[in-house]
Amino acid sequence: MYARENGQIWVNGPQLKEASAKGVWVYPGEDVEWHYTCTPFGTLVTGYTIKPSRVESKDEGENL
Repeated sequence: MYARENGQIWVNGPQLKEASAKGVWVYPGEDVEWHYTCTPFGTLVTGYTIKPSRVESKDEGENL
């Protein structure tokens, strides 16, 4: 696992047949949802969605 100075970590993408190794930088606690497309040539990763961390700050609810 690789880490950046800002706290982000590298999450490898799914390993499929004949797919290049890809990934994305995320902050700890964030989840990555990978999107797939099925084609006549196989299944391809077409993108991803980063789901934010569920950790909330103390002040977040006070300003509503």
